[in-house]
Amino acid sequence: MCEERQVGRGQRSEGRAAGGGPRWWQTSRGHVLGPLAIGLALCALGLWSGLVYQHNEEAFRAKAVPAKAVIDQIYASAPSQNYNAPTFDQYGLVHFEARGRTAHARVLLVAGCSGTCLPTYRVGQVLTVYYSAGNLSHAQLRSPAHQTSAGFLYAVLLFGSIGVVFLVAAVINMVTAPPRKP
Repeated sequence: MCEERQVGRGQRSEGRAAGGGPRWWQTSRGHVLGPLAIGLALCALGLWSGLVYQHNEEAFRAKAVPAKAVIDQIYASAPSQNYNAPTFDQYGLVHFEARGRTAHARVLLVAGCSGTCLPTYRVGQVLTVYYSAGNLSHAQLRSPAHQTSAGFLYAVLLFGSIGVVFLVAAVINMVTAPPRKP
């Protein structure tokens, strides 16, 4: 048989708040809406920054011009701490002919060296770089490929994961917060 429970005067039924609406709606909205808004904003920022990065890469690919460049100098970036050891990148300062004049650019030669980089490149070596006619100081060593870059995924994952933490906090606050006093 179905057992019906009587709710006495001044008592609330389970799942209902004093205002008649669901309990989660009557909780302090600031504890829910604040983290919810921050989480959604961070997720949107991650997607936006990833799309801007991808757009810039596609714009560079569309107008990239190959040129023969000569390495003038090789240097390493400052070390950054990785999981098990410091890593650094190796760059080359190059010069090349573009539109009848000599242009200079910094080119990433090797990324993520740990300890030491194997001497793959040397000063005076000729290599092919890809540059943008609108910005001669920006050049890349490798041919611009048509694929989703790691920069896009990094931006989306970085901001998106922080945004998800705030969204989870909003849900936890919504479920566990005591009801608002009328």
